[in-house]
Amino acid sequence: MDVILFTQDDPIYMPRYLEPVFSERSETLSKVVLAPMQRSMLEEVRGRFQMFGPSAFFRFGLRYVAGKIAARLPTGPVYRTTGRFHSVRTLAAAYDIPVEEVNDVNDEAFVDQIRELKPDLVLSIACGQRMGEDLLEIPEEGAINVHGSLLPKYRGLSTSFWVLYHGEDESGVTAHYMTPEFDSGEIIVQQKYEVLPDDTMHDIYLKLTEVGPDVAVDVIDQVADGTIETRPNDLEEGEYYSRPTRDDRREFRRRGNRFI
Repeated sequence: MDVILFTQDDPIYMPRYLEPVFSERSETLSKVVLAPMQRSMLEEVRGRFQMFGPSAFFRFGLRYVAGKIAARLPTGPVYRTTGRFHSVRTLAAAYDIPVEEVNDVNDEAFVDQIRELKPDLVLSIACGQRMGEDLLEIPEEGAINVHGSLLPKYRGLSTSFWVLYHGEDESGVTAHYMTPEFDSGEIIVQQKYEVLPDDTMHDIYLKLTEVGPDVAVDVIDQVADGTIETRPNDLEEGEYYSRPTRDDRREFRRRGNRFI
């Protein structure tokens, strides 16, 4: 079983999310591809400021910078002090899994490279880029995404925000086959978690890092065992959401929600 993982290197949540997957199934992971969003740093900063507002943006920013600094320090002492990794790169290095950062996963040369590797499965967890058909059709067992909502509800971006915005009392994680259209393929595995009245967006992120690894390991095992059963992802029962606007953020706060 040969799995190539597509993700991105967020220092706050992704190492927490992926460490249990690496710990339990590192023997199946032949490569980690870091695929950041195809936006400039300025566009990314503006988008996050618009979503979070000044206070939460500053607080998340401090955590992000602290994580980036920790990732540059010697891994051993930092891990013994904090009990966790602070980058996907250092996590992968601890398990001797090669890492490649790719600006465009649909670049012809990169797609040819993946084709030559002949992976059984492409697994996407918070990959920042849309994969085209040429890439999706390569793995023999298909391409599977682990998405942070109970599909077909909350397709798209910023699921943790929208779950709180709409006052849901539960959400979850869904593994589904990938198609050229975001979050539209058949559903394989879902696992729920409870949303509490006082949960912040940070709390929801942490719940995703607890539930998501179980879903990822489960789906890897199902592919390996040939036991996958799917059900339709009825898009008419859900809605696609983009990144929140400034007005969405103000309404989010007016409804009593908090980011952190």
